[in-house]
Amino acid sequence: MDCPFCGKEMKEGIIPSGFKWVEDGQDAWDGIPLTVGLLGSAPKSFYCPDCRQIVLPVPEKAGFLEAVQEKLDAAGGKIEAVQKEWEVRRTQAKDEKRKKNFGRKDPWEL
Repeated sequence: MDCPFCGKEMKEGIIPSGFKWVEDGQDAWDGIPLTVGLLGSAPKSFYCPDCRQIVLPVPEKAGFLEAVQEKLDAAGGKIEAVQKEWEVRRTQAKDEKRKKNFGRKDPWEL
């Protein structure tokens, strides 16, 4: 990418996640997040060593929300799978216990 200030080639890099851009005088909660995804992957950025300027493309908020929804859906699917597996194991354990204790009961007891 060419620098918009001097026109020279910029170096590509990243900015660590967890940052927001906030307009002067605004609350920090109203800022634009500069990270992508639930855990905040580092976005690409460009640095001009001559001008000492950084250009950072801002991710779309819709993309961020979609990424969060994907993570939640994946977690929900995993939880359902573990729950079904647990129910199968529980049923098997009950059946084994029933079979094991079957011969121990007095046949005349109700």
